[in-house]
Formats: sequence, structure tokens, C-alpha cells
Amino acid sequence: MIAVLRKLLSIRGFNNATSSIVAILAGLLFGFIVLLISNPSQAADGFVIILKGGFSTGAKGMGQVMYFAIPLILTGLSVGFAFKTGLFNIGASGQFIMGAFAAVYIGVKWTFIPAPFHWMVALLAATLVGALWALIPGLLKAYLNVHEVISTIMMNYIGMYLANYLVKTTVYDSKKALSMSVAESAVLPKAGLDKIFYNTMGSSGAVDVSTVNCGFYIAIVMAIIIYI
Repeated sequence: MIAVLRKLLSIRGFNNATSSIVAILAGLLFGFIVLLISNPSQAADGFVIILKGGFSTGAKGMGQVMYFAIPLILTGLSVGFAFKTGLFNIGASGQFIMGAFAAVYIGVKWTFIPAPFHWMVALLAATLVGALWALIPGLLKAYLNVHEVISTIMMNYIGMYLANYLVKTTVYDSKKALSMSVAESAVLPKAGLDKIFYNTMGSSGAVDVSTVNCGFYIAIVMAIIIYI
């Protein structure tokens, strides 16, 4: 039995799968402990809701889980890619925020871009700005030997406050007290996912569609590329 376990642990794919499962179980256990501490009487009910998640609301619920998972997957991949090179990228949140601002800015201001290409330009801008934000700690590490953990954490806070300033000075709607809505042409297309992840509303036959989009395909492709 021990020999079999050792053989399994020597397989790269098995190790990766095992570590992922252990991480999920550890996260669930930690969450349950937090629930027990904060509200012991309702901890069990709350934990059941967490476990059910999107599974309890039909196909649309699953689509919504995928929709909210997209930025988490992509930012997680940015951290994982750095780990593969021997570096610690703790600045994923700052890179995400700055990239998101770039996408929103183009979605609001650059409405002159033809509709089929508008979302592509916004996505490309988000990618480039996020990469440039990560480049700064990289240069500090390469030329001044500044530890990337310190510099990336600092860049997170700089990115957060800079994005707040840029939103208020460029795409802020003072009447609604929030940022302006991006043009419809700048929204990532559904790419057929709306025909899979939806719920039918009772006897009326009305369709309640999930907001999941082609970003899910992009996240899967990037995960495969980085894994390879």
C-alpha cells in the first residue's frame, strides 16, 4: 500500500490534483471554523449554503459561479506563473484593478471603435496595463534588488488609490455616484454560453440568462498554457 502511494505521489498530475483537493478541503474547514466562532447556532446552515452554492439555483446559478470565477482564475494564474519562475507575485490585486480601469475607460470613452472590435481592444488594454503594472516590481527586482513581495504589496495600494482617482476624474457619473456604464459593444460576448446556462421561468417560458461570457474560455485556455 505504501509503495502504491509513493508511486502515485511521484506522478505530477496526481500531486497537482491532490494539492488542489487538500487546498479546497482546508479552505472549507477554515470557513466552517470562522462560522462557528461568529455564529455557532447557524454555522451548520451557513456551511450547507456554501456547499450548495450555484448548484441549488439551476443552470443559471452554475453560470453565475463561472462568471465570478473568471477574474479569480486569471489573477490566480498570474500568481502561479510567477511562482513557476521562482518569484512571488503578491501584486495580483493591484494589477487586476489597474487592468480593470483600463478596460472600463476604453469601454466608456472609446466608443468610436467598431463594435466587433471594441471588447477586444478593451481586453487587450486591460492585459497590457496589468502587465505594465507588474513590470515595475520586476524592474525594481532586476536592477535594484528590491524584494518583489515588498514592492508588489506596495503597488497594490498605489494601484487602488490611483484607480480611485482616475475613475473620479475620467469616468465618474456624479449624478449616480458611480462610474459610467461601458458601451454594450465593450462587453465580452456570451459566445453561446447564454444558451447553456439559463433557467426557464415557470409556465410562462421566460428565460433568465446567466451573465457568464467568453472570459471563461479565455481563463481555461490560459490555465492550459501556463500548466504546459
